[in-house]
Amino acid sequence: MFLRFLEDTNWLSILSLIIGSAILSVIGDSIGTKYGKKRISLFGLRPKYTSRLITALTGAVIAVGILSVMAALSQDVRTALFGMKMLKQQMYDLQFQLSQNERDKEQMRLSLSETAASLDITGFELDTMRNDKYLLEQEKNELEAALRIMREESSQLKQELKSLRSEAIALSANVLLGQTAFEPETSREDIISDLNALKQQVRLNILTKISDESFTRLRDVSVEFDSEIEEALINELVSSDERQYVRALSDENYTAGENMRVMVRLETGESILIYEDGKPVYRKFFMNDRENTKSTPETILHTFLRELRNKAINDGISPEPVTNNVGTLDGEAFFNAVEQLGKITEPVIISAIASGDIYTEGPVVINIIFEE
Repeated sequence: MFLRFLEDTNWLSILSLIIGSAILSVIGDSIGTKYGKKRISLFGLRPKYTSRLITALTGAVIAVGILSVMAALSQDVRTALFGMKMLKQQMYDLQFQLSQNERDKEQMRLSLSETAASLDITGFELDTMRNDKYLLEQEKNELEAALRIMREESSQLKQELKSLRSEAIALSANVLLGQTAFEPETSREDIISDLNALKQQVRLNILTKISDESFTRLRDVSVEFDSEIEEALINELVSSDERQYVRALSDENYTAGENMRVMVRLETGESILIYEDGKPVYRKFFMNDRENTKSTPETILHTFLRELRNKAINDGISPEPVTNNVGTLDGEAFFNAVEQLGKITEPVIISAIASGDIYTEGPVVINIIFEE
């Protein structure tokens, strides 16, 4: 360390300072002695004190000169003489900034430690979430498979239940069992007679439907009507000034079995003439397209009859509650029309002509004709 101190010391400046001081001291002493011998007096002082004053001034000049020379030659001297206070302030500021940096560094280290710990926790949670996702996907696949199996079983059960119901139900609710119409001013006796005929027709229709649907013994089936409703219906028909219709409908679903009891519901409504005998019910333009394989005569006539039904309902015809039909076309008449349509090559108009007067209660009975 001592050798380093010797190497770092500016010996040239020290020697220059010593030599300069010695020279200036000799010069000052010579001047003081010279003026002392001459017994010169300054400011009214005695020569002895004047010599001392000159020596003091010479020493001051020496000090100023030395400091000036050293300040001119060395930045460190200038800093020590004129910038020490500022240097101390800078050192204080640097120490404060260093301390602040140390605190910030420590804070950053703590934050980094917390962040690393948080990252570890986040990584663990992410792994846990991945595992949960994998488990949830497995559960989802298992549930979807179970749901698919349940749907298949449900569909199968519905089919079986539907089959069982269709086998068990001998007569469905709201099936049209018969109908008749009454003109205004019909006598009470004629109304009762016609209602009895309707009731007899209903019994035959019920027995026919049940015998077709099940093996129930017909003697075990009883058909009943509500007497109070029937009496009120007769009074309404007697006092009516308009044409009225009466419909007989099954009241609910009935299953085959012993002592089967069928309740029949009677309904009435105003019977209005919708289509006159011989007048068109529905007409449609048709152009035969031989290239269209889907446009066969059967499909064309089925579409025509479906559109006719919709038009009849819109015109006021009351459809059957269960089937929503307004009438039936004889099978022989349908296939004759198909055969005729298949032979036609020119554009025609397909017309459904009313076969007799058609009222609100129907049925819609028609003849199909083809017109150029």
